[in-house]
Amino acid sequence: MEGICGRMCDACTWKEQLDCPGCQDGPGRRFSGGCPIADCCREKGHTACVTCTFSTGCALRRRDMPQNRLWAVEAERERRARLDRNAPVLAKWLWLLFWLVIPSVFSNILTMDTVAGAFPTAGVVGNVLAFLISLAYGVLLWQLREAAGRYRTAALCYLAGGIISGVLLLPAIPEGNWLWWLLSLPVMVLELCAAYQEFYAHAEVLEELDPELAGKWRLLWKWWIGLLLGLFGCIFLALISAILGLLAMLADAIGLLVVGIVKLVYLYRTAKRFREYQPAALQKEVL
Repeated sequence: MEGICGRMCDACTWKEQLDCPGCQDGPGRRFSGGCPIADCCREKGHTACVTCTFSTGCALRRRDMPQNRLWAVEAERERRARLDRNAPVLAKWLWLLFWLVIPSVFSNILTMDTVAGAFPTAGVVGNVLAFLISLAYGVLLWQLREAAGRYRTAALCYLAGGIISGVLLLPAIPEGNWLWWLLSLPVMVLELCAAYQEFYAHAEVLEELDPELAGKWRLLWKWWIGLLLGLFGCIFLALISAILGLLAMLADAIGLLVVGIVKLVYLYRTAKRFREYQPAALQKEVL
């Protein structure tokens, strides 16, 4: 039997290795075959490549097509194996991570200047809660280190930042003195590094399951870092005009709040995607 490209299926040495039923019933079939040569032939209105004026050049591609198909099958098999291995772990720990973000929002509210100024005890509780959540967040991310190396880096940054934040809570280091500022700077750097590694780790593990959501995680990081850098611009603006600076800070704060909410939504969707994922063996049973 002759294939669309002119390759003789009966004489093909790859047929048994690829378990190929032949061109018309296999890679060359319409819609689900996946052979780019067969798709090109149909798009140009031909039933076989022999009637196409460009067949001389395209014919060279048919020689490597079986090898390319074999590589594609092996790549898909490896992708499935990674997902089968990582999906249960990601589904479990990302779901816990989602629920941990909610009390972190509560701790941020307690440590706001307006709340802490009116209720000093609330500020102390908020700082202690933020310290504990940072450590717990790092521990949960550490459980995901086998799924993506970035999770390991994010976990270490969260843990290190949490420990230094705990030191800052000691009465011996009053807020505002030189030691407090000296320790606060590395905390800020570690939080930036942790957020970057976490966002891109989520994108990395999603790339093979939901590329669209993976791209949204990367875009969210750009919004987040842009709004943080915008705070510095607001400070310079405040030196020129206090009112404009205050309005800019308010807009930036609202933007950071929106990004925090979007992160919560994306984290929920990410955990849900892995919770709904079916291993390849189970998919075969269903089919």
